[in-house]
Amino acid sequence: MKKSRFLIIALLFIVSISIPSAAAENVTIIYQNDLHGWLFPSSTRVGMIEMAQILPPLFENNHNSFYAMSGDLFTGPNLPGEMKGISELMIWNHFWKQLDRQGFGERVLISAGNHEFDYGILAPGSFWSGLLCANLLTVENRPYYVPFKVIRCESGLRAGFIGLLLTGNGRVLEAIDAQGLKIIPMLTALKRTIPEMGSLDLTVLMVHDNMRNIVRLAKALPAELGVDVILSGHNHLMFEQPLVENGIYIFQAGAMNGCYGQVDLAVKEGKIIAMKNRIVTLTPSPLGHVTMLVKEKVDALGGKSVAVLKHSMIGAFSRRQENSLGDFVTDAFRWATGTDVAMTNSSSLRMDFRVYQDEPRELNEGDFKAVCPFQNRLVVGKVTGAQIIQIIEGDAVRFTNQVSGITYRVDPKKPAGRRILGAKIGGEPLSFDRVYTLTHNAYCARPENMMRYLHLAPGSIEWKETKLLDYDVITDYARHLKVIDYPSGGEERVVIVP
Repeated sequence: MKKSRFLIIALLFIVSISIPSAAAENVTIIYQNDLHGWLFPSSTRVGMIEMAQILPPLFENNHNSFYAMSGDLFTGPNLPGEMKGISELMIWNHFWKQLDRQGFGERVLISAGNHEFDYGILAPGSFWSGLLCANLLTVENRPYYVPFKVIRCESGLRAGFIGLLLTGNGRVLEAIDAQGLKIIPMLTALKRTIPEMGSLDLTVLMVHDNMRNIVRLAKALPAELGVDVILSGHNHLMFEQPLVENGIYIFQAGAMNGCYGQVDLAVKEGKIIAMKNRIVTLTPSPLGHVTMLVKEKVDALGGKSVAVLKHSMIGAFSRRQENSLGDFVTDAFRWATGTDVAMTNSSSLRMDFRVYQDEPRELNEGDFKAVCPFQNRLVVGKVTGAQIIQIIEGDAVRFTNQVSGITYRVDPKKPAGRRILGAKIGGEPLSFDRVYTLTHNAYCARPENMMRYLHLAPGSIEWKETKLLDYDVITDYARHLKVIDYPSGGEERVVIVP
């Protein structure tokens, strides 16, 4: 009896070691963020029609595949007032509906960004796909939108997606207060939400916030929450390779529908064991280009042509360095005000000017309104050379300002006070004691914004507000130039020493 029992145990042991462990599941996520209304095609960019064509083959070939858009669907093109917010929502809803009719709607996800609140509070059912946001609550402490989605794939893999919205944006807070809603810290929301989702093989956060806050969140996440991936938005950054904090991968894919990210994961026993990421640029097909080019020519008959663009001027994707769009805009500001120096914050420039394969393009008045949609007035102030040094010293650590009238070389690795290796204004060496005139935009010149955008104490500059609106100025400057011919890579006004 004892011998037969021993044989049974031995056989069970042999069988147990011969059974292979569960194979890894291959997961693909196509991700975007900050589309900002650029959902329709043109001769130089694609729309959601193309994305609706890209996704079905992927979904059919890999049942563990998803599409995720991490906030800021709204606010970008110079749309008629009555269409703002409505047109973006309408395009998204029909994009989702087309994929849902093919059986893929469950795998298409969108989370809330701050610009989803530009036109008030949308009703929970406004997004047919559902809008993910776990930290916006009613007075009864119930999520106002859909807090999360758990998707069980045909393979058995369970993937959970959670939406999180930045907590310190003034416009969002004003909108939700008016509606009687409240926003809670992201970590608090996660601690109450993730346990409700059950056992997951892959946990994905869709977070719309400043990157420094997202990194801080990743560092603070307890291991037991099991977060694997953060798909981020808000800063319009483009990561060819993701950031990794606390063992969590953080992705972001530019803005304005200029590209998408694709991450391929191998997931085994609830862990990511392999990862491959790539950024894919979205450009029209030759047929799409010539078709839309003809349409744009027809549309232009109803509007005024301002200037011819010879080269693409990129700014929306190049916030952390000098860019050609910033060179053009600040030159326009200085041309209009006659000051020694002009600056503007990179984040105020909201649309690139693109040409198709170096083919010159006509720009109309509406194009310029899309670049500067916030309609800021220009302000002029008197500053010392020492104050200008303080501004560009701050930019050496956290680049903020595009510039005109000044050139400088900077070494960010040097200690504070020694980062600027040389600066010239009007071609002459900058003098610490000399007083210069500076143009900026009224938003950055507000006392509460001076330190953030100019690295100067509030009240340290006395500003005079002009009657000039930013987009009127750049439109007039383009009309003055007739042909806009800036090098696509910028003019090296700011040289960073490697």
